[in-house]
Amino acid sequence: MIKEIIQLLPEKQRKRGIWVAFSVLLRAILDFAGVAALIPILLVVAKQDGGRGMMLALCGAVLLFVLLKNALVAFLARVQSRYQLEIYREFSRRMFANYYHRGLLFLKGKSSVQLGHEVNYVCYMFSSCVLAPVFCMAGEAVLVLLMVTALIVWEPLAGFLLCASFLPLTSLYVGLVRKRLRRYGVEELEARRKQSRTVVEAYRGYAELEIARAFHTSLASFDQGMEFIVHNRLRMEVYQLFPSFLSEVAVVAGLALLIGTGSGDLGLVSGVFAVAAFRLIPAVRAVLNSWVTLQNASHTITAVSYTHLTLP
Repeated sequence: MIKEIIQLLPEKQRKRGIWVAFSVLLRAILDFAGVAALIPILLVVAKQDGGRGMMLALCGAVLLFVLLKNALVAFLARVQSRYQLEIYREFSRRMFANYYHRGLLFLKGKSSVQLGHEVNYVCYMFSSCVLAPVFCMAGEAVLVLLMVTALIVWEPLAGFLLCASFLPLTSLYVGLVRKRLRRYGVEELEARRKQSRTVVEAYRGYAELEIARAFHTSLASFDQGMEFIVHNRLRMEVYQLFPSFLSEVAVVAGLALLIGTGSGDLGLVSGVFAVAAFRLIPAVRAVLNSWVTLQNASHTITAVSYTHLTLP
């Protein structure tokens, strides 16, 4: 899928994408540094090194670092968002022009509602529900890798137990829901197309519907389609809640394994483990939720690639 996405990007945007990828990597490193900055405070408090004034000074220094780090992260996030919106604008314009240049026979043979939906909504979904999740997954995955590696280097047992608690649950979740998410995405796309068609046809055929007193049939079709869309959205929200549950269960399980099998300064190791888990839970949740969004919107890749032609 990543290869397909890269091939769709124009040469200019591919080159810019390298810099955006670098900004994603830099954000992950900064987030890791923000978590790592908490460790000295934990060590000083745990070992009672220095007086209260030294502890407060250390907290002040870490606070200043965190503020500067977050300002830079916000700037990098804006760079990424601007890139995604430029892709949306370029792809939407290209699709609009391509459909127009295919001529009258093509336009007459297609539903104008469907074409308008693809030009506007599908291209936006490609940007916000395909590109954005890919960047998010990459950044958060790098952050998770950095944190787990650092934990393994500092305390191998804690790092390995963390991996042992996260990986099985994550693999099970991915294996169970992948095909369902793709199917739900395609089904929702078709349902929204039908909804748009129902509305347009009702407005265009107002006179006929009034004469035949048949608006109730259009309304029934609209209600049926809306019921399906709402049901599909509820299913998706349930799947998006699972990553939060899984990550929290994995952290508790890892902490229990650490207490049951650990040795040495268990209080300090558990404290560092908890600090790592504090950032790992949202990171893993973001990776899985982005993966859910990507799988659900993967059909947009096909729609965009269909018009990946050079403009005449």
